[in-house]
Amino acid sequence: MKKVFALKGRRSIGKSQTIRTVDELLRTKYQDARVEHEHVLSINGVKIGIESTSENSGNFDLFVSLDCEVIICATRTTGKGVNAVNALPGYEVVWLEQQVQSAPFEQVLSNLAMARHIVEETEKCIAAAKPAVLSRAAGR
Repeated sequence: MKKVFALKGRRSIGKSQTIRTVDELLRTKYQDARVEHEHVLSINGVKIGIESTSENSGNFDLFVSLDCEVIICATRTTGKGVNAVNALPGYEVVWLEQQVQSAPFEQVLSNLAMARHIVEETEKCIAAAKPAVLSRAAGR
């Protein structure tokens, strides 16, 4: 099953930075990852669409057309981005909420913890999709 990890929350709490951190963590861990498009990574044959800007939901059409197994994005709590995520065909949406912390350093730590969580969940998707990718390749 294809998945969307959608990080929602109010403005200016670090959602976009958290998603950019996810991208950096994935690229660091999987140095053989291929960049198939500015916003698409391919790790072990699994395409991952990454959109850090909540207002740029137009990339969702690109992610669907490129057959991304995973989409990672930021949205506000309501509005155009949320509607675009909910309208994605064939994807299970996992909503994650960016929590507001009282101190700036606590916010940074919370955002980093969320980024690591998203990476872990993405890795589960990569592992689950890998046998399907390998079996399709073997069948050719």
